[in-house]
Amino acid sequence: MVQEKLIRKVKQTIKKYDMIRPHEKIMVAVSGGPDSICLLDVLYRLTETFQAQLMVAHFDHGLRPGEDQEETRFVERIAQGYGLPIHTGKAEPMPSKGSVEEHARKQRYRFLEEVRRQHQAHKIAMGHQLNDQAETVLMRLLRGSGLSGLGGIPPKRDHIIIRPLIETTREEIMAYLGAKGLTWVQDSSNLSTAYLRNKIRLELIPLLKSYQPNIIETLGRSAEIYRQEDAWFQAEARDWLMEHARFGPNGQITTSIFHLSTLPAPFQRRVLREMIRTAAGGLRRVSLDHIRLASELAKSPSAQAEIMLPRGLVIKKRYDHLIVEPRRILLGDYAYTLEGPGSHFLGAINSTISVQEGSRGQDLELGRSCWEAYLDADKITYPLMVRNFRPGDRLIPLGMRGHKKVHDLFVDLKIPLEIRAVLPILVSDNRLVWVAGLRLDDRFKITGQTKRVLYVKLQGEIVRSFNPEGQERSD
Repeated sequence: MVQEKLIRKVKQTIKKYDMIRPHEKIMVAVSGGPDSICLLDVLYRLTETFQAQLMVAHFDHGLRPGEDQEETRFVERIAQGYGLPIHTGKAEPMPSKGSVEEHARKQRYRFLEEVRRQHQAHKIAMGHQLNDQAETVLMRLLRGSGLSGLGGIPPKRDHIIIRPLIETTREEIMAYLGAKGLTWVQDSSNLSTAYLRNKIRLELIPLLKSYQPNIIETLGRSAEIYRQEDAWFQAEARDWLMEHARFGPNGQITTSIFHLSTLPAPFQRRVLREMIRTAAGGLRRVSLDHIRLASELAKSPSAQAEIMLPRGLVIKKRYDHLIVEPRRILLGDYAYTLEGPGSHFLGAINSTISVQEGSRGQDLELGRSCWEAYLDADKITYPLMVRNFRPGDRLIPLGMRGHKKVHDLFVDLKIPLEIRAVLPILVSDNRLVWVAGLRLDDRFKITGQTKRVLYVKLQGEIVRSFNPEGQERSD
């Protein structure tokens, strides 16, 4: 029988992709269309098999006045007929700009996730089927896509979204509904060729069927092959990053441009893609063009350059390294006055600078690092100032006689632009004393005539995130 054949097929799909485990609560997203009605009925028939508990969720997109409300009432009656609880939601007004479809999709998934969490459901079952899969593959092929895009709609996503009908054709679904006498609501927007997906469904696929009658099944098999190959490439790229990249705070990922340049071009693109995916938590709105731009940035002759990416990311070239991280709000100038010894919080850079005085014979060496400075206290005039770089700043680097521009010091030491903007500089009587982490001014060094020592130490966020050798570090 038609019904038994389709139920067996869906059961095999559920087991194949480990979609449902015993005693899980499954929230079925029911729009009222034929796919979701079929999904609800089949899962209802399989509740004993999988020992599952069902509930229904319905979202009103608000795009078809009158029709949407009737659809909601229809789904409520359907859920009542199965004796299942139902939860409904309604979309907020659409924005004046942007894609209506994208806005509706985001709101629908947000609603479903909120209901799932509220009622502690384990999975959200969606009604996507094999024809949807074929349409998606074609749509992404037309727009230009790599393996990931051509993999189409995943049968399972994030261990939460499941699609039990993904290997079932629309024809099989309609036959099942007809055999069981089940009714559904026809979405009038599905007949409009204003949307690319509808044009593919109504115009392109019928044409392709004249060349390949089994085009739906063929595209479905191709999508599965692409997904498997994509998963392998992603795992390999992740392994490469674990070996050759550093993972810093706030989603920052840094890798060597030299190591990246040794990779074959296809795998290099895959590594760049994985860097972006990891930093952003996903790849929505990230296209092949963005990956190409990232690859070109790595090859750029510029010592420092950057490009903006979707999802609030920036990818930077900083001398020999490529960095992907969330965009930061640019910090303006800051300045703090130090009236005397003690510990002083530098809120602009979430760091602390401590100043301690002592005699030449007193042990003040609490540890030696580039973030500590030992100065001749008698050459220091209070109040001191701690501020960031200003154009025209100069000092006499330790061991030298002539002045040097701090900007040139930054260039020589390959200091990234964002570090230049925040690195603290200690100033006494309008003279630079210490560019923290980099250089002490020769005029303030300890000599044989020094009687009193000033010990200065910087601690905090900038120390944790920056290695003055010119390398960003992850600890």
